[in-house]
Amino acid sequence: MPLINETGQHDESMGAKELWRPLSPQSTQIYDFMTKISQKYGLSFDNYNDLWKWSVTETSKFWEEIWHYTSVKAHKPYDRVLESGKPLFPRPRFFEGSKLNFAENLLYPANAPDEDSIAIIGATEADREFVSWKELRERVRQCTNAMKSAGVQSGDRIAGFLGNHANTVVAMLAATSIGAFWTAVSPDTGVHAVLERLKQIEPKILFADNASLYNGKVHEAYAKISQIVPELPLLEQLVIFPAIKSVEFNLDEVKPQKGTVCMYETFLSTAQDPSAPLEFASLDADHPVYILYSSGTTGAPKPIVHGSLGTLLQHKKEHTLHCDIRPGDRLFYFTTVTWMMWHWLVSGLASGATIVLYDGSPFRPMDPEGGKGEMAMPRLIDELQITHFGTSAKYLSVLEQASLNPRKHHNRPVTFQTLRPSSVLGHR
Repeated sequence: MPLINETGQHDESMGAKELWRPLSPQSTQIYDFMTKISQKYGLSFDNYNDLWKWSVTETSKFWEEIWHYTSVKAHKPYDRVLESGKPLFPRPRFFEGSKLNFAENLLYPANAPDEDSIAIIGATEADREFVSWKELRERVRQCTNAMKSAGVQSGDRIAGFLGNHANTVVAMLAATSIGAFWTAVSPDTGVHAVLERLKQIEPKILFADNASLYNGKVHEAYAKISQIVPELPLLEQLVIFPAIKSVEFNLDEVKPQKGTVCMYETFLSTAQDPSAPLEFASLDADHPVYILYSSGTTGAPKPIVHGSLGTLLQHKKEHTLHCDIRPGDRLFYFTTVTWMMWHWLVSGLASGATIVLYDGSPFRPMDPEGGKGEMAMPRLIDELQITHFGTSAKYLSVLEQASLNPRKHHNRPVTFQTLRPSSVLGHR
Protein backbone atom coordinates (compact mmCIF):
# COMPACT_ATOMS: atom_id res chain seq x y z
CA MET A 1 0.00 0.00 0.00
CA PRO A 2 1.27 3.56 -0.56
CA LEU A 3 3.17 5.34 2.19
CA ILE A 4 1.55 8.57 3.37
CA ASN A 5 3.62 11.49 4.63
CA GLU A 6 2.54 14.06 7.22
CA THR A 7 0.75 16.16 4.62
CA GLY A 8 -1.33 13.20 3.53
CA GLN A 9 0.45 12.89 0.18
CA HIS A 10 2.03 9.76 -1.28
CA ASP A 11 5.65 9.57 -0.15
CA GLU A 12 8.07 8.55 -2.92
CA SER A 13 11.16 9.87 -1.13
CA MET A 14 12.24 6.45 0.10
CA GLY A 15 11.54 4.67 -3.15
CA ALA A 16 8.08 3.60 -2.04
CA LYS A 17 6.08 1.89 -4.75
CA GLU A 18 2.32 1.99 -4.84
CA LEU A 19 1.16 -1.63 -5.03
CA TRP A 20 -2.59 -1.18 -5.12
CA ARG A 21 -5.28 1.48 -5.11
CA PRO A 22 -8.99 0.79 -4.40
CA LEU A 23 -11.20 1.21 -7.43
CA SER A 24 -13.96 2.97 -5.52
CA PRO A 25 -12.89 4.30 -2.11
CA GLN A 26 -16.11 6.32 -1.92
CA SER A 27 -18.06 3.05 -1.61
CA THR A 28 -16.24 1.92 1.55
CA GLN A 29 -17.64 2.17 5.06
CA ILE A 30 -14.66 4.18 6.28
CA TYR A 31 -15.37 6.82 3.63
CA ASP A 32 -19.01 6.88 4.69
CA PHE A 33 -17.96 7.22 8.34
CA MET A 34 -15.53 10.01 7.52
CA THR A 35 -18.21 11.87 5.56
CA LYS A 36 -20.74 11.60 8.39
CA ILE A 37 -18.22 12.84 10.97
CA SER A 38 -17.24 15.77 8.73
CA GLN A 39 -20.86 16.84 8.33
CA LYS A 40 -21.80 16.38 11.99
CA TYR A 41 -18.88 18.32 13.45
CA GLY A 42 -18.28 20.78 10.63
CA LEU A 43 -14.83 19.37 9.84
CA SER A 44 -12.89 18.89 6.64
CA PHE A 45 -11.08 15.58 6.25
CA ASP A 46 -8.88 15.45 3.17
CA ASN A 47 -7.47 12.00 3.84
CA TYR A 48 -7.20 9.12 6.27
CA ASN A 49 -4.54 10.87 8.34
CA ASP A 50 -6.95 13.71 9.09
CA LEU A 51 -9.49 11.23 10.42
CA TRP A 52 -6.83 9.46 12.48
CA LYS A 53 -5.64 12.74 14.04
CA TRP A 54 -9.22 13.61 14.99
CA SER A 55 -9.70 10.16 16.54
CA VAL A 56 -6.73 10.55 18.90
CA THR A 57 -7.37 14.19 19.82
CA GLU A 58 -11.14 13.83 20.28
CA THR A 59 -11.03 10.41 21.90
CA SER A 60 -14.42 10.56 23.59
CA LYS A 61 -16.24 11.76 20.48
CA PHE A 62 -14.51 9.22 18.26
CA TRP A 63 -15.44 6.17 20.35
CA GLU A 64 -18.97 7.44 20.85
CA GLU A 65 -19.36 7.67 17.09
CA ILE A 66 -17.91 4.15 16.67
CA TRP A 67 -20.45 2.84 19.21
CA HIS A 68 -23.31 4.24 17.13
CA TYR A 69 -21.88 3.58 13.67
CA THR A 70 -21.21 -0.10 14.41
CA SER A 71 -24.56 -0.49 16.21
CA VAL A 72 -23.53 -1.88 19.59
CA LYS A 73 -26.47 -3.59 21.31
CA ALA A 74 -26.81 -2.56 24.96
CA HIS A 75 -29.31 -3.30 27.71
CA LYS A 76 -28.62 0.12 29.22
CA PRO A 77 -27.00 3.11 27.45
CA TYR A 78 -23.86 4.76 28.78
CA ASP A 79 -23.90 7.78 31.10
CA ARG A 80 -20.69 9.15 29.60
CA VAL A 81 -18.03 7.86 27.24
CA LEU A 82 -14.98 9.12 29.11
CA GLU A 83 -14.39 11.51 31.97
CA SER A 84 -13.33 14.88 30.56
CA GLY A 85 -9.60 15.54 30.77
CA LYS A 86 -8.85 12.02 31.94
CA PRO A 87 -5.48 10.71 30.68
CA LEU A 88 -5.47 7.38 28.82
CA PHE A 89 -2.91 5.96 31.25
CA PRO A 90 -3.63 4.58 33.74
CA ARG A 91 -6.53 3.20 31.75
CA PRO A 92 -9.75 5.09 32.51
CA ARG A 93 -13.23 3.61 32.42
CA PHE A 94 -15.00 3.95 29.08
CA PHE A 95 -18.78 4.00 28.61
CA GLU A 96 -19.59 4.11 32.31
CA GLY A 97 -23.11 3.10 33.20
CA SER A 98 -23.68 0.93 30.14
CA LYS A 99 -24.85 -2.67 30.42
CA LEU A 100 -24.48 -5.19 27.63
CA ASN A 101 -23.55 -8.76 26.77
CA PHE A 102 -20.72 -9.76 24.45
CA ALA A 103 -22.33 -13.01 23.27
CA GLU A 104 -25.60 -11.27 22.43
CA ASN A 105 -23.80 -8.86 20.11
CA LEU A 106 -22.27 -11.79 18.23
CA LEU A 107 -25.39 -13.95 18.07
CA TYR A 108 -27.85 -11.15 17.30
CA PRO A 109 -25.95 -8.44 15.40
CA ALA A 110 -27.83 -5.26 14.54
CA ASN A 111 -27.57 -6.03 10.82
CA ALA A 112 -28.44 -9.69 11.29
CA PRO A 113 -28.65 -11.81 8.14
CA ASP A 114 -31.55 -14.19 7.58
CA GLU A 115 -31.59 -16.85 10.32
CA ASP A 116 -31.34 -19.62 7.73
CA SER A 117 -28.19 -18.19 6.14
CA ILE A 118 -24.78 -19.51 7.12
CA ALA A 119 -23.12 -18.14 10.27
CA ILE A 120 -20.19 -20.58 10.54
CA ILE A 121 -18.39 -22.79 8.07
CA GLY A 122 -16.21 -25.35 9.81
CA ALA A 123 -13.53 -26.88 7.60
CA THR A 124 -10.90 -29.54 8.22
CA GLU A 125 -8.50 -31.35 5.92
CA ALA A 126 -11.34 -33.77 5.15
CA ASP A 127 -14.76 -32.34 6.05
CA ARG A 128 -17.04 -29.30 5.89
CA GLU A 129 -19.74 -28.22 8.35
CA PHE A 130 -22.28 -25.47 7.63
CA VAL A 131 -24.04 -23.92 10.63
CA SER A 132 -26.92 -21.49 10.13
CA TRP A 133 -27.57 -18.56 12.43
CA LYS A 134 -30.68 -20.35 13.69
CA GLU A 135 -28.74 -23.54 14.47
CA LEU A 136 -25.90 -21.62 16.12
CA ARG A 137 -28.31 -19.83 18.45
CA GLU A 138 -30.01 -23.12 19.33
CA ARG A 139 -26.71 -24.87 20.04
CA VAL A 140 -25.61 -22.00 22.28
CA ARG A 141 -28.97 -22.10 24.08
CA GLN A 142 -28.58 -25.81 24.84
CA CYS A 143 -24.99 -25.42 26.01
CA THR A 144 -25.88 -22.42 28.17
CA ASN A 145 -28.67 -24.31 29.93
CA ALA A 146 -26.31 -27.20 30.67
CA MET A 147 -23.69 -24.79 32.03
CA LYS A 148 -26.24 -23.14 34.32
CA SER A 149 -27.29 -26.55 35.62
CA ALA A 150 -23.63 -27.28 36.31
CA GLY A 151 -23.54 -24.20 38.53
CA VAL A 152 -21.68 -21.85 36.19
CA GLN A 153 -22.09 -18.24 37.27
CA SER A 154 -20.79 -14.85 36.24
CA GLY A 155 -17.09 -14.64 37.04
CA ASP A 156 -16.37 -18.36 36.70
CA ARG A 157 -13.66 -19.46 34.29
CA ILE A 158 -14.49 -21.87 31.47
CA ALA A 159 -11.60 -23.34 29.47
CA GLY A 160 -11.16 -25.16 26.20
CA PHE A 161 -8.46 -27.58 25.06
CA LEU A 162 -9.92 -27.44 21.61
CA GLY A 163 -9.41 -27.15 17.90
CA ASN A 164 -10.81 -24.40 15.72
CA HIS A 165 -14.33 -25.66 15.08
CA ALA A 166 -17.96 -24.64 15.59
CA ASN A 167 -18.32 -26.35 18.98
CA THR A 168 -15.53 -24.15 20.34
CA VAL A 169 -17.48 -21.04 19.36
CA VAL A 170 -20.64 -22.52 20.88
CA ALA A 171 -18.93 -23.17 24.23
CA MET A 172 -17.38 -19.69 24.24
CA LEU A 173 -20.68 -17.96 23.48
CA ALA A 174 -22.50 -20.04 26.10
CA ALA A 175 -19.94 -19.12 28.75
CA THR A 176 -19.91 -15.41 27.93
CA SER A 177 -23.72 -15.25 27.72
CA ILE A 178 -23.70 -16.08 31.45
CA GLY A 179 -20.82 -13.74 32.26
CA ALA A 180 -18.18 -16.44 32.71
CA PHE A 181 -14.68 -15.80 31.36
CA TRP A 182 -13.48 -17.88 28.38
CA THR A 183 -9.95 -19.10 27.78
CA ALA A 184 -8.63 -21.72 25.37
CA VAL A 185 -5.46 -23.55 24.40
CA SER A 186 -4.90 -25.46 21.17
CA PRO A 187 -4.52 -29.29 21.34
CA ASP A 188 -1.07 -29.12 19.75
CA THR A 189 0.20 -27.44 22.94
CA GLY A 190 2.32 -29.54 25.30
CA VAL A 191 1.01 -30.61 28.72
CA HIS A 192 3.42 -28.39 30.66
CA ALA A 193 2.49 -25.31 28.60
CA VAL A 194 -1.23 -26.01 29.04
CA LEU A 195 -0.88 -26.32 32.81
CA GLU A 196 1.23 -23.16 33.02
CA ARG A 197 -1.84 -21.35 31.73
CA LEU A 198 -4.83 -23.20 33.17
CA LYS A 199 -3.51 -23.68 36.71
CA GLN A 200 -3.38 -19.90 37.06
CA ILE A 201 -6.98 -19.28 36.09
CA GLU A 202 -8.59 -22.31 37.85
CA PRO A 203 -11.36 -23.29 35.40
CA LYS A 204 -14.65 -24.75 36.63
CA ILE A 205 -15.32 -26.63 33.38
CA LEU A 206 -12.84 -27.82 30.76
CA PHE A 207 -14.03 -28.66 27.24
CA ALA A 208 -11.69 -30.86 25.21
CA ASP A 209 -11.62 -32.69 21.88
CA ASN A 210 -11.16 -36.45 21.84
CA ALA A 211 -8.72 -36.11 18.93
CA SER A 212 -7.69 -33.87 16.05
CA LEU A 213 -6.67 -34.25 12.42
CA TYR A 214 -3.46 -32.56 11.31
CA ASN A 215 -1.25 -33.14 8.29
CA GLY A 216 -3.21 -36.21 7.31
CA LYS A 217 -2.86 -37.93 10.69
CA VAL A 218 -5.26 -38.39 13.60
CA HIS A 219 -3.79 -37.29 16.92
CA GLU A 220 -5.59 -38.65 19.98
CA ALA A 221 -5.86 -36.27 22.94
CA TYR A 222 -6.37 -38.80 25.74
CA ALA A 223 -2.72 -38.97 26.84
CA LYS A 224 -2.51 -35.20 27.31
CA ILE A 225 -5.93 -34.82 28.91
CA SER A 226 -5.25 -37.59 31.43
CA GLN A 227 -2.18 -35.63 32.59
CA ILE A 228 -3.81 -32.18 32.56
CA VAL A 229 -7.04 -32.89 34.45
CA PRO A 230 -5.58 -34.24 37.74
CA GLU A 231 -3.48 -31.05 38.05
CA LEU A 232 -6.54 -28.76 38.13
CA PRO A 233 -7.82 -29.00 41.72
CA LEU A 234 -10.91 -26.79 41.27
CA LEU A 235 -12.08 -28.43 38.03
CA GLU A 236 -15.65 -29.66 38.46
CA GLN A 237 -16.34 -31.08 35.03
CA LEU A 238 -14.48 -32.34 31.96
CA VAL A 239 -16.62 -32.37 28.81
CA ILE A 240 -15.38 -34.22 25.72
CA PHE A 241 -16.36 -33.26 22.16
CA PRO A 242 -16.26 -36.21 19.71
CA ALA A 243 -14.29 -34.17 17.15
CA ILE A 244 -13.06 -37.36 15.44
CA LYS A 245 -15.96 -39.78 15.65
CA SER A 246 -13.87 -42.86 14.86
CA VAL A 247 -11.74 -42.33 18.00
CA GLU A 248 -13.04 -43.73 21.28
CA PHE A 249 -12.36 -41.91 24.54
CA ASN A 250 -12.16 -43.87 27.79
CA LEU A 251 -13.88 -41.57 30.27
CA ASP A 252 -13.25 -43.87 33.24
CA GLU A 253 -9.48 -43.60 32.90
CA VAL A 254 -9.38 -39.82 33.41
CA LYS A 255 -9.04 -39.07 37.12
CA PRO A 256 -10.02 -35.53 38.19
CA GLN A 257 -9.46 -34.54 41.81
CA LYS A 258 -13.20 -33.96 42.03
CA GLY A 259 -16.14 -33.64 39.71
CA THR A 260 -17.19 -35.62 36.67
CA VAL A 261 -16.11 -36.59 33.16
CA CYS A 262 -18.65 -36.93 30.35
CA MET A 263 -19.22 -36.67 26.63
CA TYR A 264 -20.83 -33.51 25.27
CA GLU A 265 -24.22 -35.10 24.55
CA THR A 266 -24.40 -36.31 28.15
CA PHE A 267 -23.48 -32.83 29.34
CA LEU A 268 -26.37 -31.32 27.36
CA SER A 269 -28.80 -33.88 28.82
CA THR A 270 -28.06 -32.64 32.35
CA ALA A 271 -29.87 -29.34 31.75
CA GLN A 272 -32.54 -29.01 34.44
CA ASP A 273 -34.74 -26.93 32.15
CA PRO A 274 -33.77 -27.98 28.60
CA SER A 275 -36.48 -25.79 27.03
CA ALA A 276 -35.42 -22.58 28.80
CA PRO A 277 -34.88 -19.68 26.38
CA LEU A 278 -31.44 -18.21 25.81
CA GLU A 279 -30.92 -15.25 28.13
CA PHE A 280 -28.00 -12.84 28.26
CA ALA A 281 -26.56 -11.52 31.51
CA SER A 282 -26.57 -7.71 31.70
CA LEU A 283 -22.95 -6.81 32.44
CA ASP A 284 -20.74 -3.75 32.88
CA ALA A 285 -18.75 -2.58 29.87
CA ASP A 286 -15.46 -3.68 31.41
CA HIS A 287 -16.71 -7.09 32.58
CA PRO A 288 -14.09 -9.67 31.46
CA VAL A 289 -14.85 -11.84 28.45
CA TYR A 290 -11.51 -13.46 27.52
CA ILE A 291 -8.31 -14.51 29.23
CA LEU A 292 -5.37 -14.65 26.84
CA TYR A 293 -1.71 -15.19 27.70
CA SER A 294 1.70 -13.73 27.05
CA SER A 295 4.08 -15.94 25.07
CA GLY A 296 5.93 -17.31 28.08
CA THR A 297 9.36 -16.58 26.61
CA THR A 298 10.43 -14.60 29.70
CA GLY A 299 8.96 -16.78 32.43
CA ALA A 300 5.55 -18.32 32.97
CA PRO A 301 2.81 -17.11 30.60
CA LYS A 302 0.97 -14.17 32.11
CA PRO A 303 -2.85 -14.14 31.95
CA ILE A 304 -4.17 -11.04 30.18
CA VAL A 305 -7.82 -10.19 30.81
CA HIS A 306 -9.86 -8.55 28.04
CA GLY A 307 -13.06 -6.65 28.79
CA SER A 308 -16.34 -7.19 26.95
CA LEU A 309 -16.98 -3.80 25.35
CA GLY A 310 -13.32 -3.00 24.69
CA THR A 311 -12.93 -6.25 22.77
CA LEU A 312 -16.23 -5.90 20.94
CA LEU A 313 -15.83 -2.25 19.98
CA GLN A 314 -12.22 -2.54 18.83
CA HIS A 315 -13.01 -5.60 16.70
CA LYS A 316 -16.12 -4.01 15.20
CA LYS A 317 -14.14 -0.86 14.39
CA GLU A 318 -11.42 -2.85 12.64
CA HIS A 319 -13.86 -5.07 10.79
CA THR A 320 -16.10 -2.22 9.68
CA LEU A 321 -13.69 0.62 8.94
CA HIS A 322 -10.41 -1.10 8.16
CA CYS A 323 -11.64 -4.30 6.49
CA ASP A 324 -14.98 -3.07 5.13
CA ILE A 325 -16.70 -6.27 6.31
CA ARG A 326 -20.43 -6.32 5.68
CA PRO A 327 -23.30 -8.72 6.47
CA GLY A 328 -23.01 -11.85 4.36
CA ASP A 329 -19.27 -11.51 3.73
CA ARG A 330 -17.15 -14.60 4.43
CA LEU A 331 -14.24 -14.01 6.78
CA PHE A 332 -11.41 -16.54 7.12
CA TYR A 333 -8.31 -16.14 9.24
CA PHE A 334 -5.91 -19.08 9.50
CA THR A 335 -5.34 -19.37 13.24
CA THR A 336 -5.64 -21.58 16.31
CA VAL A 337 -7.78 -20.91 19.37
CA THR A 338 -4.71 -19.90 21.40
CA TRP A 339 -3.82 -16.98 19.16
CA MET A 340 -5.57 -13.63 19.62
CA MET A 341 -6.54 -13.65 15.96
CA TRP A 342 -9.07 -16.41 16.72
CA HIS A 343 -10.96 -13.96 18.92
CA TRP A 344 -10.69 -11.32 16.21
CA LEU A 345 -12.07 -13.79 13.66
CA VAL A 346 -15.01 -14.89 15.80
CA SER A 347 -16.06 -11.27 16.35
CA GLY A 348 -16.85 -11.16 12.65
CA LEU A 349 -20.24 -12.54 13.66
CA ALA A 350 -20.99 -9.15 15.26
CA SER A 351 -20.83 -7.60 11.78
CA GLY A 352 -23.16 -10.21 10.33
CA ALA A 353 -20.35 -11.98 8.49
CA THR A 354 -20.01 -15.71 7.96
CA ILE A 355 -16.86 -16.88 9.74
CA VAL A 356 -14.78 -19.74 8.34
CA LEU A 357 -13.04 -21.90 10.94
CA TYR A 358 -10.26 -24.10 9.59
CA ASP A 359 -8.69 -26.81 11.74
CA GLY A 360 -5.70 -28.58 10.23
CA SER A 361 -2.54 -28.02 8.22
CA PRO A 362 -2.61 -25.15 5.71
CA PHE A 363 -0.87 -27.51 3.28
CA ARG A 364 -3.56 -30.20 3.25
CA PRO A 365 -5.14 -31.71 1.31
CA MET A 366 -2.48 -32.15 -1.34
CA ASP A 367 -3.36 -31.96 -5.01
CA PRO A 368 -3.76 -35.42 -6.58
CA GLU A 369 -1.54 -34.17 -9.41
CA GLY A 370 1.36 -33.66 -6.99
CA GLY A 371 2.98 -30.81 -5.12
CA LYS A 372 3.45 -30.10 -1.40
CA GLY A 373 0.01 -28.77 -0.63
CA GLU A 374 0.72 -25.13 -1.43
CA MET A 375 -2.64 -24.83 -3.20
CA ALA A 376 -4.75 -26.06 -0.26
CA MET A 377 -5.69 -22.63 1.11
CA PRO A 378 -6.09 -20.94 -2.29
CA ARG A 379 -8.47 -23.73 -3.27
CA LEU A 380 -10.37 -23.33 0.01
CA ILE A 381 -10.81 -19.62 -0.73
CA ASP A 382 -12.38 -20.42 -4.09
CA GLU A 383 -14.45 -23.35 -2.81
CA LEU A 384 -16.02 -21.46 0.10
CA GLN A 385 -16.26 -18.11 -1.74
CA ILE A 386 -14.25 -16.32 0.92
CA THR A 387 -14.21 -12.52 0.71
CA HIS A 388 -11.65 -11.75 3.44
CA PHE A 389 -8.57 -13.90 4.02
CA GLY A 390 -6.03 -13.50 6.81
CA THR A 391 -2.89 -15.45 7.57
CA SER A 392 0.62 -15.17 8.97
CA ALA A 393 3.64 -13.66 7.26
CA LYS A 394 5.39 -17.02 7.67
CA TYR A 395 2.76 -18.80 5.60
CA LEU A 396 3.00 -16.19 2.84
CA SER A 397 6.79 -16.49 2.85
CA VAL A 398 6.49 -20.25 2.24
CA LEU A 399 4.35 -19.57 -0.82
CA GLU A 400 6.80 -16.91 -1.96
CA GLN A 401 9.74 -19.30 -1.64
CA ALA A 402 7.83 -21.80 -3.75
CA SER A 403 7.28 -19.07 -6.40
CA LEU A 404 3.58 -19.89 -6.23
CA ASN A 405 1.09 -17.94 -8.31
CA PRO A 406 -2.27 -19.60 -7.54
CA ARG A 407 -3.99 -17.97 -10.51
CA LYS A 408 -1.39 -19.38 -12.89
CA HIS A 409 -0.87 -22.77 -11.28
CA HIS A 410 -0.29 -25.53 -13.83
CA ASN A 411 -2.86 -27.81 -12.16
CA ARG A 412 -6.34 -26.30 -11.84
CA PRO A 413 -5.52 -22.65 -11.16
CA VAL A 414 -7.86 -20.71 -8.87
CA THR A 415 -9.77 -17.54 -9.71
CA PHE A 416 -10.09 -15.66 -6.37
CA GLN A 417 -13.25 -14.13 -7.83
CA THR A 418 -14.82 -13.48 -4.43
CA LEU A 419 -11.65 -12.35 -2.63
CA ARG A 420 -11.29 -8.60 -2.26
CA PRO A 421 -7.79 -7.20 -2.84
CA SER A 422 -7.93 -5.13 0.35
CA SER A 423 -8.82 -8.12 2.52
CA VAL A 424 -5.61 -10.15 2.51
CA LEU A 425 -4.45 -9.62 6.07
CA GLY A 426 -1.00 -10.67 7.22
CA HIS A 427 0.38 -10.82 10.78
CA ARG A 428 3.53 -12.25 12.24
